[in-house]
Amino acid sequence: MNHTVVLRTPLDGAGLRCSGLEPAPMARGLFVTARPRAALESPVLRAPAPFDDLVGSWNAELPAGARLEMQARVLAGGRWSAWYSLGSALGRGGGRLELRSPEAQEDAVGSVAADTLRLKLPARAFRLRIGIDSARPALLRLASVCVSDGAAPPRPAPFRAGAWVRELPVRGRSQMVEAAAIRRDICSPTSLAAVLEHWGVRLDTAEMARRVRDSATGAFGNWTFNAAAAGALGLEACVCRLDSLEELAAEIARGRPVVVSLTFGPGELDGAPLRASRGHLLVAAGFTPRGDVIVMDPAAPSARSTRRIYERGQFHRAWRVNKRGLCYLVEPFRGRRLTVAVPAADLWSAPRPRAERLSQLLYGESVAVLQARGGWTRVEAEEQRHLVRGRWRGYPGWLRAGALTANRRPEPNAVVRAPSVALARAARPLRLSLGTRLAARLARGGWLVRLLDGSCALAPARALAPLRPLPEALLRRRILRTAGLLLGRTYHWGGRSGVQPRPQTGVDCSGLAGLAYRACGLELARDAHQQMLLARPVPRCGLKPADLVFLSAGPRSRRVTHIMLYAGRERLIESRRSAGRVLRCTFRERFGLPLARIEPGSIVTDLTFRKPRRRRVFFGSYF
Repeated sequence: MNHTVVLRTPLDGAGLRCSGLEPAPMARGLFVTARPRAALESPVLRAPAPFDDLVGSWNAELPAGARLEMQARVLAGGRWSAWYSLGSALGRGGGRLELRSPEAQEDAVGSVAADTLRLKLPARAFRLRIGIDSARPALLRLASVCVSDGAAPPRPAPFRAGAWVRELPVRGRSQMVEAAAIRRDICSPTSLAAVLEHWGVRLDTAEMARRVRDSATGAFGNWTFNAAAAGALGLEACVCRLDSLEELAAEIARGRPVVVSLTFGPGELDGAPLRASRGHLLVAAGFTPRGDVIVMDPAAPSARSTRRIYERGQFHRAWRVNKRGLCYLVEPFRGRRLTVAVPAADLWSAPRPRAERLSQLLYGESVAVLQARGGWTRVEAEEQRHLVRGRWRGYPGWLRAGALTANRRPEPNAVVRAPSVALARAARPLRLSLGTRLAARLARGGWLVRLLDGSCALAPARALAPLRPLPEALLRRRILRTAGLLLGRTYHWGGRSGVQPRPQTGVDCSGLAGLAYRACGLELARDAHQQMLLARPVPRCGLKPADLVFLSAGPRSRRVTHIMLYAGRERLIESRRSAGRVLRCTFRERFGLPLARIEPGSIVTDLTFRKPRRRRVFFGSYF
């Protein structure tokens, strides 16, 4: 089990107990100090399983003379431990920090080794505390904690090709060309400098080493301090434990190189410039078509020789097994991935509530940040494909910032198949929509669901279905059965959820099709026209139940503005704007013609309007 909590958004900060702090603008960070002495303390943060180590990180802009300290405590053996210091920083001006690890700390619960709290007793929960003393305003951009139990599969999952089969343009750096006194100790700042340069922040490797140096020990590899140094330079960085090579691949697919830590013995990492290492950092920059990992290894004798390819299974053991997936993620605010943390969030065309509603995002869906303005964030909804100037991207729009968290959704393996479901938890029940994808496991009484904050909730057994491949005939039946669950719901422009702000509202035509497919493990584009573009054209004689029927805007247009699900024989299921609801109908009722007289591209008369309209009809399939 690897679990990371990140505090970055207004929603993340809402549950914190704060003094002397004011919310910062979303584009800048979490809090700004309002008094010379400020502090925040988290509520109890629960892990999905018992853990035995903890690493913290933070990003801040500290003026000269300002001091910051991070502390953590854990719930182990039925009681709370003392507060452990995880290090401190003193602002030196110009984005420089004097970083100092704490003095030795050890008791019956655990001990702090530079940047890591190692526990002697397994813990189930933790709390975080940060104090800032500053005569002038200081900015806390983010704070994070990752915990782990050390469990890891002995071998990686089978590789599958995807957008991660690429190599990011990271310029390799060699630590071995630096001064003899430090060259063997600076793999961490060398790797960090390479990633910073990728994001447009160029520093000499030696300068980077000076910025991350622990003034208490003289070491350069403190994880917390490397993240802090990147944050002081204007980027966002946090220490994280990724759970698998698939999670690492997802970062590569998004264009994010990752600094990872490896431990390996002789003969355990073919092609490495080091024979063995108890802890060596390098940059993961891509994947080959076979699934092997492309890296920039700073232990190479020259910058030109840093590029290496490490065999997938060996890399998995050195990183995920031996180092528990330890890494740090560095990125600018623009493009940062955030997660929807409310049951359904409206996506608007502009940052005002009376703008056009474009779509809705479900709990756990990810977005890429484009811009922040006041209490609004402009995003691309990564799980709703949209064609922009010939390129498929996430659906763009504005969300309220209060709907977002910096915490990641655990890898989903189940989906809500009821119109909505109330998850039982210690706090008030959480009602989630049809099509919401979740990490869950079957337990006594139903599904035990892992939520974004690390806590768990219980869902009825029949409310969720596993995400797994199904035979085509069964999948088609399930799609139609799922669409039938929404019969009678009110048509709602931009609607794409089974839980709406007002219970009487529902889904639009493409939202109905998208939800029906999503709840069965398939993903459509967001809008009707783009759903047609990605579908396989089929002739009338090839039309099968759960295929799609598209209607154009007019007789001379191929621009699709409406979509229906074919339900077999003459039947259709649709969310019709003119009727104001989700309903069943037939080809004859809609067009005055049976299906047998309609071919793809035919011009038909749509009888559902007060004044009938001429439109073109097309058929498509995702099978």
